[in-house]
Amino acid sequence: MKKELETYPTGKIPPREDASPVRNDKNRKKLGTKAKFFTGFTLISSILGVAYTQKDQYTDDLANFSRSVIGDNNTARLEKYYFYLEDQKNKLVYEITGDKKSSFDKDFEVSITYSQSVNPGELNLPDNEPALGEPSAVVEPSTPAPLILPEIQYLGVPLAEGEGIWRTDDLPRTSPEDPLMVKTVVRPDESRPYAKVNILLLDKRRIRLNMVGGTKSPGETSGVSGPGRIPAEDRQNLLVAFNGGFQGNHAEWGMYANEKTYKSLVNGFASVAVTSEGEILMGEWGRTLEWRDDMVAVRQNAALLVENCEVSDRTLENNKTWGYIVYLQQDNVTRRSAIGLTQNGDLLVATGDNVKPDTLARALWAAGACTAMQLDINTPQVNTSLYFQRDDGSVKGEFFGGTEDPDRFLRTQEYDFMYATLDERNYIP
Repeated sequence: MKKELETYPTGKIPPREDASPVRNDKNRKKLGTKAKFFTGFTLISSILGVAYTQKDQYTDDLANFSRSVIGDNNTARLEKYYFYLEDQKNKLVYEITGDKKSSFDKDFEVSITYSQSVNPGELNLPDNEPALGEPSAVVEPSTPAPLILPEIQYLGVPLAEGEGIWRTDDLPRTSPEDPLMVKTVVRPDESRPYAKVNILLLDKRRIRLNMVGGTKSPGETSGVSGPGRIPAEDRQNLLVAFNGGFQGNHAEWGMYANEKTYKSLVNGFASVAVTSEGEILMGEWGRTLEWRDDMVAVRQNAALLVENCEVSDRTLENNKTWGYIVYLQQDNVTRRSAIGLTQNGDLLVATGDNVKPDTLARALWAAGACTAMQLDINTPQVNTSLYFQRDDGSVKGEFFGGTEDPDRFLRTQEYDFMYATLDERNYIP
């Protein structure tokens, strides 16, 4: 039975003694703002909770949806709590089990090393001239020098099997006798022994690095759309593909590729460039790297992780440098990707889980990077895939690090990405 309200002589419920029209208006506005935030907070938190098991595929879409509902700053706060709780969960699991099982573990099970013990530049010429009528000694043609393997530095985290060494198993077109590329895994964070960074090292003389603008980003703010696809003629020589940097509307950095300026190049950003001859350059735009007429692609993002063969002090800056978020980087332990160059100029491609800018930089430095820059962060944008050629001419993708979608870059992409093909025009003795 519905309870009757107590009535007064006027037949109305009296107002509260402290009520006034002005205060009621202010309270309504405050309550409206708070209600909007908490409604959005509850909504997005519920969605994130339900979708947790599918986070590799949908987290970025959820973040974009959240920004449209409660704004960038409130979404950043939600992300802060999300990453914090994820980090605490991982620490707890590690303390209980002694390990954190993830997709990053399965690529590093067998310890296989490549020993660089030959000097192909020396020829085995005969000591004396052959006698008259005797056949001349056959001189083997000179072969190119092998890939230079940097010594991997130990970072204080106990090594598991397969870590801290260069290996050649399960890589396309490579073997211990012919190392086109090698791989390793580095754990750079003593406080998070489960945090791992998968790293590829590719011989600069045998590859061509390419950049592709996405159909949506980074040119959406300037109205420039990219092809978003790997050209058919490059697929037969495809080796590896990986994500680009931050989305086009999240910073002022620039990109030039595919004979298009997606966003104007800006001084002060870490930049990677490729020339028409295939040379890969990296530095800070306007200080250590500038425009050259032979450049065919340039991608900028954030700041340098490693410079002059040392970890940059900028890795301790807040996340206005390292991500589209508003809180300090110490709270942002997440998935991150990066590229770098060794002292010899060979290309490093890195994908790490549970890392911060400084620990990602330490991993690249440990693997021999003298220059390195961060690319994109968070699930599901971070992705590195290897590609193997089949006998029928098709391409088979294999997971290396990040989101488990090895065929992702064989489809049209909304966001920009990079890929390397086999190109041995510069591979000479």
